[in-house]
Formats: sequence, C-alpha cells, structure tokens
Amino acid sequence: MTVTDPATRRGWTVLVVTTFGSLLIFSNSTATNVALPAISADLEVAAATADWILLSFMLTLSMSVLIVSRISDMVGRRRIYLAGLAVLVVSSVGGAFAGNAVVLAALRGVQGVAAAIIITGATAVISDVFPAHRLAGALSINIMMASVAGMLGPLVGALLLQSFGWRSLFLVNVPFGVIALVLAATVLPEDRRRPSAGESLDVPGAVLSAVGLACLLLAVNRSSAWGVTDPRVLGLGAVALAVLGAFVIVERRAARPLVDLGLVADRNRALAYGTAFLMALPQAASLVLVVLYQQTVLGASSIEAGVAATVAAAALVVTSPVAGVLARFLTPRSVSSAGCALAAVGYLLLGLSMTGTGTGPLFHIGLVLVGAGNGIFMAPNTASIVRGLPVDRRGIANGIRSLMFNSAQTLGAATALLLAAAGLAGAGVGGYDGVAADPSGALWGFHVAAAVLVGCALAATVTSLRRSGAWLVTPTEPITTAAAPAPSPAPRGEDR
Repeated sequence: MTVTDPATRRGWTVLVVTTFGSLLIFSNSTATNVALPAISADLEVAAATADWILLSFMLTLSMSVLIVSRISDMVGRRRIYLAGLAVLVVSSVGGAFAGNAVVLAALRGVQGVAAAIIITGATAVISDVFPAHRLAGALSINIMMASVAGMLGPLVGALLLQSFGWRSLFLVNVPFGVIALVLAATVLPEDRRRPSAGESLDVPGAVLSAVGLACLLLAVNRSSAWGVTDPRVLGLGAVALAVLGAFVIVERRAARPLVDLGLVADRNRALAYGTAFLMALPQAASLVLVVLYQQTVLGASSIEAGVAATVAAAALVVTSPVAGVLARFLTPRSVSSAGCALAAVGYLLLGLSMTGTGTGPLFHIGLVLVGAGNGIFMAPNTASIVRGLPVDRRGIANGIRSLMFNSAQTLGAATALLLAAAGLAGAGVGGYDGVAADPSGALWGFHVAAAVLVGCALAATVTSLRRSGAWLVTPTEPITTAAAPAPSPAPRGEDR
C-alpha cells in the first residue's frame, strides 16, 4: 500500500480531522491553568473551590473514558464522536457566561465528558481506518500532537486572558468546535457495525470505576482543605480502594467486561501500562506547578507563565521523531527507559531552580529535559502496548492506556495543586490571585511537589527497565519503530 492509495489517503485525512479535535480538547484543558488566578478573583472564590474548575474536567474525563469507549463500540464511532463535539460547543457557550464558580465547575465537568468522547472516539476511528502495520504510527502522531497542544495550552490561554479576559477561553471553543464538527461529519466514515446479540454495557463495572475514581480524587483534593489525617479524607481513600478493588473482581467475572483484564496478563505489556501511568502523572503536575510558581511566587504575568510551557512543548516536538530513529537500533525497552530517565533529571532541575528569586538556566534546562524525555518516551511505549495484538483488540488496549493516562494526569494535577496551595497558605496566600510577600515561606510546597515528580519519573524508569528482552535490535529481531510495529504477534518474552 502506497501513500497514493485511496485507502491510505482516507486514513491520513481521518487522522488530521480527529487530531484537530484532540488539539482542541487538550489545549483548552491546560489553557485554564493560567486563568485560575483571574477566575478566582473575578468570581471571588478560595483556592480550594477554584481547584474544581480544573479538577472537575479531569475527574469526569477519567470517570467516563471507559464507559464512552464501550458505548462507541455499541452505537458506532462516528455517531458518538459527533455527539462529543456538539456537547463541547454547547458547554463552552455556557462556561463563557457562567455567573459563579459552582456553575462553571459543573460545565467544566460536562466538558470533561465531551473530552472523553472525543479522545476515545478519535482512537477508535483511527484504529478502524488504518491497517495494522501503520496503526501505531498514526496513534503516536495523534498522541504527540495532543501532548503538544496540552503544553501550548497555557500560552494560548495567557494570550486570550490578557487580550479578552478569562471568558474568552471558553468562547474560542465555539467557532473551532463547529469547524471540527463540520469536518468530522464530512470525513468520518459511516458506522456500519451493529451491536451483536446480547451485547450490553457492563453497568456494574461502569458504576464502580466511576465511583472509585471520584472518591480517590476527592480524597486527594479535600486533604488540602480538611487535612490529610481528617476522617473524611481517610474515609474517602478507603472507599476508593474498596470500590476499585471490587471493580477488579467484577471485571474478572463479567461475561462482557468494561475492561479486558487479559490485556495486562502479559508481564511486559503490564509494565508498559504502569510506565505510561507513572510518566503521565508528573507531566500534568509539572505544568500546574510551573505556572503557579511563576504567578504566585515570582509575580510573573500569565503570558510569562505560559511561555515557559512552550519550552517543554518545543522540546517534545523536536525529540519525538528521534524516538523513531533510535528504535531502528534500540528496542522499545531501551528508548522508553532513556526517556523516563531524561524526564527525571528535568524534574529535579526544575525543583532545584525554584528558589523564589527568578528563573535561571536550571529552570529552562529542566523544561527542555522534561519535554525531551516525554517526547522520546511516548511513541515506543505506545507501540509496545499494541504490538503483538490482533487488530480487534488494539482499540481496547488503547482505551485502557487512555484511562491510565487521564487518571494519572488528574491525580498529578490534584497533587500539585494540593502541595502548592499548602505552601502558599503557609505564606499567607489564601487563593491563586495573590502573590506571596515572603516567597521563602511558600517554596516548601513547590519543593515537595517537585520531589514527587522526580520520584514518579524514577519509578517509571525502573518499571521500563524491568521489561524483559534485549537492549539492542539484532538481525534476528524484526526492526520495529513507532510507525511500523511488527504485524505478527511477538513471541512470549520478547521485548515490548
């Protein structure tokens, strides 16, 4: 199949359209980070309440990603994807005119559901239109562009905030959302698949997964307002563990489970999933931390805070293709592990640079290494998850990866907000609209958060290294890049 084949051209057209939808979701998701101080001041809310303007989006996204993924299998990819874009446009109009923080947080929650539909729908549609030997490459492009959009979001948000106010961050979704809707309605293939007899949604699994994730995030967030040892926080944490444990048991026994647990039975694939989770957690947290540090400790403008995120985004874009080149000589295990280690060094330098006196070379070098580490890591690790799977299970595999990615980002952002808010409260700053008069009093929260990021990246390095297999590609092993994974199942024990 050549790039001039109609089927290939159609696949790349679908990829462009669905990636446009992903860009819209991820840029808007992180653009709100820099607007949090302005929203807090305008709506007159404390930090603990303002947090939910960010967290409600990530919470509902994580809660619904498995459910909408399953529903898309049942009712059709195209239908559910178009519905997600429509919900995004309508909720964005509502968010632009929200009169209080509760309404805005609720509408952000609706946007999170729309985001889950768009993200999982994009993955499913791409999986349907691309042949097996091009699928991982197409998914890697979609994931890379989404990550870049997430990193550029703070800068876009800062520019809109400075020019038109925070409500423009929601209004801008409307024209771009309508364009995405029209393009998707024109390009996406018609749904031909119909539900099989007896096919149904795993309702118990859906409820347990949503409740468990909600309790876990709520416990992390409320610990800043109630205290880590508060019985309510401990109770929520205990409920989360119990419910998620029950979810695993239910999924093992379900005839048509929400999650195919057999996908993580393979040790190497399970380690790849774990590594993806550990790398996603500090990626979101670092954006929150960097933006808040510059605005609340250094007193920087929203644009200055947003520009910092572009450093990491540029490094990610530049280094992502390097992963494909390295994969010609090194196995996914080697390339992914190198990316994790680079990111760990980057987070360490960011933490060391947070002295309250400005941003020096360590700060910017740290951002470059964070972007480079994530750029090198993503493609080979994603390819190792789908490698060796039949085509009809790759969409499910990516659905699990998406859940772990979004859950990790939600927990990472919540943890960063918790620690930063605790540090700011110690310096006498009760919200994100103020600047610490004594920066040294607020720094401990940022330093502890940076240490958590380093720990996550180091743990990701360990889980990546623990995968079995060779370090170098040998003549007897098929050369596998993110763009061209081996079409046949990998022998047991081969590096993934």
